[in-house]
Amino acid sequence: MANNTNRMDTVYVDIDDEITALIDKIKASDSKVVALVLPKRASVLQSIVNMKLLKLSADNDKKRVVLITGEAGLLPLAGAVGLYVAKSLGTKPEVPPGPNMALAGETETIDEDIKLPLADEEEEAPDLTKKVTTNTPVGALADALPESINGPKHLRDVETLELDNEPEAAAVEASKEEPKGKKAKEPKLKKDKHLKVPNFNRFRWVLVGGILLIAALVVFGIFAFLVWPKATIDIKTNASNVNTTLQLTLDPQASSLNLSSGDIPANTASEQKTFSQTVNTTGQQNEGTAANGTVIMNAGACSFTIPNDVPAGTSLSSNSLTYITQQDATFSPVTQGHNCSWESNSVQIAAANPGSNYNTANSATFTVTGFPSVTATGSATGGTDNIVQVVSQNDVNAATTKITSTDTSAIKQSLINQLRGQGLYPIEVTFAAGSPQVSANPTVGTASPTVTVTETISYTMYGVKKSDLNTALNANIKSQTANGQNILTNGLTQSGFKQLNASGTNDTVSLSALAVVGPNISVSKIKKDVAGRSPQAIISIIKNNPNVTTVTVRLSPFWVTRAPKNTAKIFIQVAKPSQSV
Repeated sequence: MANNTNRMDTVYVDIDDEITALIDKIKASDSKVVALVLPKRASVLQSIVNMKLLKLSADNDKKRVVLITGEAGLLPLAGAVGLYVAKSLGTKPEVPPGPNMALAGETETIDEDIKLPLADEEEEAPDLTKKVTTNTPVGALADALPESINGPKHLRDVETLELDNEPEAAAVEASKEEPKGKKAKEPKLKKDKHLKVPNFNRFRWVLVGGILLIAALVVFGIFAFLVWPKATIDIKTNASNVNTTLQLTLDPQASSLNLSSGDIPANTASEQKTFSQTVNTTGQQNEGTAANGTVIMNAGACSFTIPNDVPAGTSLSSNSLTYITQQDATFSPVTQGHNCSWESNSVQIAAANPGSNYNTANSATFTVTGFPSVTATGSATGGTDNIVQVVSQNDVNAATTKITSTDTSAIKQSLINQLRGQGLYPIEVTFAAGSPQVSANPTVGTASPTVTVTETISYTMYGVKKSDLNTALNANIKSQTANGQNILTNGLTQSGFKQLNASGTNDTVSLSALAVVGPNISVSKIKKDVAGRSPQAIISIIKNNPNVTTVTVRLSPFWVTRAPKNTAKIFIQVAKPSQSV
């Protein structure tokens, strides 16, 4: 293949091509000379920056670019950067005068011969070996190349549209080519300190930074003048406190409030709860064998009166242990020497409880319950021990005490919620627990290691209408205040109830509250009146009310000089007297 380095390419530029597209077309060309045929109104090269970029790209690729155009507005720009221009492919290329060179009439032309290389072997172009001189037109260069490179011949002569009043650029002196046979040198441009290729990357950062700064200033302005400004106004008046106490009877049967008697309609909320508590048993029981024996009773010396019989089931006591007679004891006289005494028959006895401790000696002495003059002598044996745990009453009492100490705050809150759900005001001091129903399993005396005590309790609480409470309070307060004073707050929200009588049917409570009376100041009206005004004007407007004693205005931030026009940014606090019941 033949070398294509000296061929000239003809490139046709579209009207929509950008500078990057032109640079890419020049880079893609294998020729040292590239003729750019510009269409009418080609705006891409009407910028000195684009001209410089085109010239810089061509110089870096060691190529000569010739602009084919007749537009007068492009000539000074081309001359300023040293680009060659020809009116058509058939005219001689030359560097047009720049803005300063036009006055001196200087024109630079191509002053070196351009030798075109031989055609490739496949091409038939015997005329491509001829010399191209300084006076050779660009068209001749184009004609010397095949249509495959230059394009159709009928498109080579392109009309251009002349534009007036194009911007002028500084003149740049084009360098001349070296004499024939020497390596071509790049044209030297006169350096103009005022003409520099801008740094687009830096320009983008500066542009982005400027946009961000403007956005930040806008946001700051919105917050500084619309969001942050606020006004706080403190107002003091000649208001005063009034202590009030009234007695109310909570009557579930009443249909309406009676101010004279203090009867107020009430409803009750109730809830039944069952609690269980299991404890270990502490009682003990001996389930061993009871001792048995016999005794002989002695009723003293003989007399004319026979002692009464001691019936079966009579208790005998020895060493604090109790025995029960199993048969009647009858007395008869028994003489021993000169002595005579009344003695009974042999009587069977049994220990009252099992246990080995009931076993006695052979001649134990017993007292007879109900027969102070009768004694008994005998013994009891056969008692054994078998100790087991049983439920005692103390165990049941201990479990009940634990149930009573259970926290009932959840039950109390449940009753409050019930009353509020009915639209009533709960009177919490009336919370009460009914009599519990207690049962033990197993029962007292039953052998068991544990016992479970169950207790069922009903809880109640009264509730009344809040409107009835307000009516009763306001009536009591007005009876203590002078004419012309308004009730600012009746104190119900900070009131206290005390239970006086808990009968279970008609409880009586006392209600104590601290009310505030004074001038009625409309906060919403003041906000509308002072919106957008200066502190002095705000003080003057509010002090028109004779009951106002002091007005303090605080604006923030520090640069704010007037109250915001948005009333939501104005905060008014009307001072009330210090509360002490």
